Parts: sequence; C-alpha cells; structure tokens
Amino acid sequence: MNASERARRCGLYQIGEVSKIGGISQRTLRHYDELGLMQPDLVGDNGYRYYSLQTMLKIPVINYLKMMGLSLEEIASMMQHSSLGQARKFLSKHLAECDEQARLLAEKREAIVEWSELVEEANMVLRVRPKNVNVKYLPRQELLGLQTRFSGSFAESIVSLEFASYVQDIDNAIAGPVILRFPSVEDAVAAAADGSECDVWLLQKPIRPINPNDAFVCPEGMYLSTYHVGAFEELGEAYSRLTEFANDNGYKVAGPAIERFVSDYWTTYNSDLFVAEVLLLTETE
Repeated sequence: MNASERARRCGLYQIGEVSKIGGISQRTLRHYDELGLMQPDLVGDNGYRYYSLQTMLKIPVINYLKMMGLSLEEIASMMQHSSLGQARKFLSKHLAECDEQARLLAEKREAIVEWSELVEEANMVLRVRPKNVNVKYLPRQELLGLQTRFSGSFAESIVSLEFASYVQDIDNAIAGPVILRFPSVEDAVAAAADGSECDVWLLQKPIRPINPNDAFVCPEGMYLSTYHVGAFEELGEAYSRLTEFANDNGYKVAGPAIERFVSDYWTTYNSDLFVAEVLLLTETE
C-alpha cells in the first residue's frame, strides 16, 4: 500500500487541502514543519505531506499566539513544554510588552489630543481676534522647566534643541503648549521689540511623572490674560493692553511675564496664523 492509499484510509489530508482549509500557504506549512511547530502525520515516498484533522487543529492555536505577539520559535517551545510554567513565563513576558506598548500609545494619544485642542483654540482666536483683557484663576501647576537664554529668536526658543535634549535625558515626554517665562514685563517687551537677550524659563507639561528636582512650579493665582495674533516680535502690543488694564483697574503685576504659545513654529511657519496668550500674575494683598 502506497502513502496515498494509506492517507486516504487514515483520513489524512494532503498539504494542498490543509492549505485551503487552514487559510495558510503550503510554504508556511513547510516552514512550520522545519521548526517542529506542526509536523505532518505522514510523509510519502515523494516527500508529499499528509496531515490529520487533530494536527490541523494546531493552526488556529498558532494563529492566536502569533496575534498575541509570540514568535514562531516561542510558539514551538510553548507547544512542546513539559509544564505550564514555561507557558506562564512566555505569557507574562508578552503581557509586560503589551503594558509598555499601551503606555506609549496613551502618551501619543495625550500629545495628539492636547495639540488638537491648541489648534482648535487658535482657530477660535483667529476667527474672533479678541482684544479684551480677562482676569482668570489658574491652579498650581508643575511643569518641566529649563532655565535658558533668550537669544533674540522666538523660533529657536520655541523649537528648542536644548530643551528637546533635556527632556530626552530625563526620560520624559511632553505635551501641550510651549511656555516662555520672562523675569518681567520689561524684559519680555524688549525681547519682542529688538531681540534683547535675557534669562528665561522654558516650560512645558510633562506626560510622565517627574522628579521634584525637575519640576518648575507655576503658582496658583489670579492672572491677567490676553491673546496676541501675528508675529511674536509684535507682542509688545499685548503687553500694552495688559498694563493699561492693570493700571485702570487697580491690579498690581507680581513680576514674571508668561507667554503661552497656542500656534507657533510647531504647527506653521505662517506668522499670520501665530497665536499666543500672554499671562501676568497679579499680587494679592
């Protein structure tokens, strides 16, 4: 009795039939055989392979484990293990990998959501072009902060290679608007008007938990707020509005000037679409 007759009598399936039923190529089946992952029940004199239904049932298991991220070598080892401990080891390893991937995906989503919200805010400001000054309460906030030097270029400060390197060095990620904190209104106005150099803090929201030593605390308080549209070198007009409002309404500015960039070089190089919010902390009695 030849191999073909024995296969028919034993209810075995030819490799072509297995390929069609299992939805995988004959080449893949041969590769599974080489790995010891799924070996035929009978090999004919001409090298043709035959598989039982029980052997074919390994195909859904292999596909499922591949979907979970296991390599073929891991699957072969797992299917041949002598105890469930090895299976648990493989699954624990891939569970940890899934947790890490989920964390990174959540970080990406947070960054995208915050950026999308900034674009929506910028669109609103560009439609309305508000000139009013508002008084708003801002809670205490811990940001990543790097003290640096404003060299006269908003582009170099907003898209800062130094800050990017700093964030990478402390193994963190950032989201939300870039913020520049000038020591005073006078420093901020001079920096915008003629590129005067001064020390500034470059701030941004961290996505991951931060070491207290890396945190810059923005105090809670009442802030005067106004929007600026257009080139950042013309921010002086926004500061004029703020200081005039403060003088007319009895507000005393506490010192630092904060520029929160809503749309900037990260989103566009068209200065007509630039939007910044200027914030001044007021003193309390």
